[in-house]
Amino acid sequence: MATRTATTTTSACEGEAAVPMRRLGVVSTATGIEGNTSDSGPASDEETQEYPTGLKFWLILLTMSALVTLGGLDTNIVATAVPSITNHFHTVADVGWYSSAFRLCSCAFQFIFGKLYKLFSIKVIFLLAQAIFLVGSVLCSTAMTSSMFIVGRAVTGTGFAGIIGGLFTILVYILPLRRRPFFCGVLGMVESLAILAAPIIGGVLTESLGWRWCFWINLPIGSVSLLMTIFLFSDPKPSDTNKSLKQKLIEIDPVSSLLFIPALTSLFIALSWAGTKYAWDDGKVIGPLVTFTVLLIAFAYNQYRQGDAATLPPRLIMNRNVIAASVFTMCSNSATNILGYYLPTYYQVVRNYPPSTAGYMMVPIVVGSTIGMFLCGSGTSMIGYYTPFMLISSALLPVFAGLITTFGVDTSFIRLILYPGAYGFSSGVGFNAPISAVQTALPTNDASLGLSIVLFAQHFGPSVCVAIAQVIFTNKLSANLARVVPGLDPATIGSNGLSDIVGRAPPVQRGLVLEGVGRSFGETWYLAVGLACATLIGSLLMEWRSVKAKNA
Repeated sequence: MATRTATTTTSACEGEAAVPMRRLGVVSTATGIEGNTSDSGPASDEETQEYPTGLKFWLILLTMSALVTLGGLDTNIVATAVPSITNHFHTVADVGWYSSAFRLCSCAFQFIFGKLYKLFSIKVIFLLAQAIFLVGSVLCSTAMTSSMFIVGRAVTGTGFAGIIGGLFTILVYILPLRRRPFFCGVLGMVESLAILAAPIIGGVLTESLGWRWCFWINLPIGSVSLLMTIFLFSDPKPSDTNKSLKQKLIEIDPVSSLLFIPALTSLFIALSWAGTKYAWDDGKVIGPLVTFTVLLIAFAYNQYRQGDAATLPPRLIMNRNVIAASVFTMCSNSATNILGYYLPTYYQVVRNYPPSTAGYMMVPIVVGSTIGMFLCGSGTSMIGYYTPFMLISSALLPVFAGLITTFGVDTSFIRLILYPGAYGFSSGVGFNAPISAVQTALPTNDASLGLSIVLFAQHFGPSVCVAIAQVIFTNKLSANLARVVPGLDPATIGSNGLSDIVGRAPPVQRGLVLEGVGRSFGETWYLAVGLACATLIGSLLMEWRSVKAKNA
């Protein structure tokens, strides 16, 4: 097993790592760290760092929890609102973008915000991210067209990229390493609960007030959080005064951003068109794929050329623990989001549940995930190791994801409850481990960039995979319905909501149509099974490092 040496502790005696938390109403933790019995040797950064305590600490945590709740809700709240939104805009062709636009920007701007948090005032950048998030929420709430709604989702995702990156960056400055797994677990649990509970809340709001209220609710909570940040947050790391504004702008690496963001956009355009609007071998699909490949190669070369000054320093990208954490979280989150995105729609269309009931049917996943994340957070703090929880998750995820693919028109209620609940536990038990791994393996000075890589993977995977799942679902839906309704025009499917498709079917064919739709969901979920299996790569690659070791 790999262990950390004294030179790879949380020590980082330069840069922002050495900035004390002197304005947060703090007390020294030098005498409060468990197992700190050694009086010899130079003091590590963790031994000399001061951390907030008392009311200040809990207000910080409360604000963080509120913000991560909003982000989690926006990640998945459209799941139960999709039928209403597609009926309102009279299209199902853009369904994949309702989620993917948010995730595309969430991951595309992770690296930019990682640099911003390293170079500028954490408080200022954190406030900027919250403001962007609220602007996006207003755009979604007032959207008059599907395209405008997608733009709003993209702006909201950009803000969330800065919020989530800021939250985990701030944790590095307000908690010692051995306490971080538990509180990372708390925030991770809050986010995951919000993501999984979002369909429930979205269903209730859609049914009672209309789908637009799924986004109006962000404004009061977000505004209060913004005010709390302004008046209660002291800056854990002021702007780096050793560099001029020009030097900082150069270090943000705008060239890489101009290569990377269009590259991701090209990929998403290709995935959204392939197999739906155009064939895979059509020039309108091949063109964006070629653009993506060329821009990605140029981006990679630019990163290599700049070395440590790059947006993504090669030494971090090649770090074994960063790679393992990224692979695991990308595959696990992708599988979970594919299931979480399509399950509520399955409940409404195939099982004919109203939006609120479809939301309540997601409770088993919420409960299971909560139990799993609590076990991971408390267990990691107790035994010190996070790798075992990743292995447990990788062993269980494929089993229960596979069982969910068997859902059909006549699936028993008990199976609808047990299988998602067990899957939620399997996902939750490994959810926080990648964040703990990066915080343990990297020095404080690299934490924000390392976290941005893992958070990018956490959002990039679902962004791409939900788009791929939409292609699979649309193609399978057309094929399955064509078998039961001969002569059905595929354009009719693309221009109608799912509920409309079932509702307009002749009564004698409605049962067959439902079976075809149900089969399409099951075949789409095969992608989640494959991704669940792939999490084992990250689990096996991860080193065994302890968060309890004094020099870990």
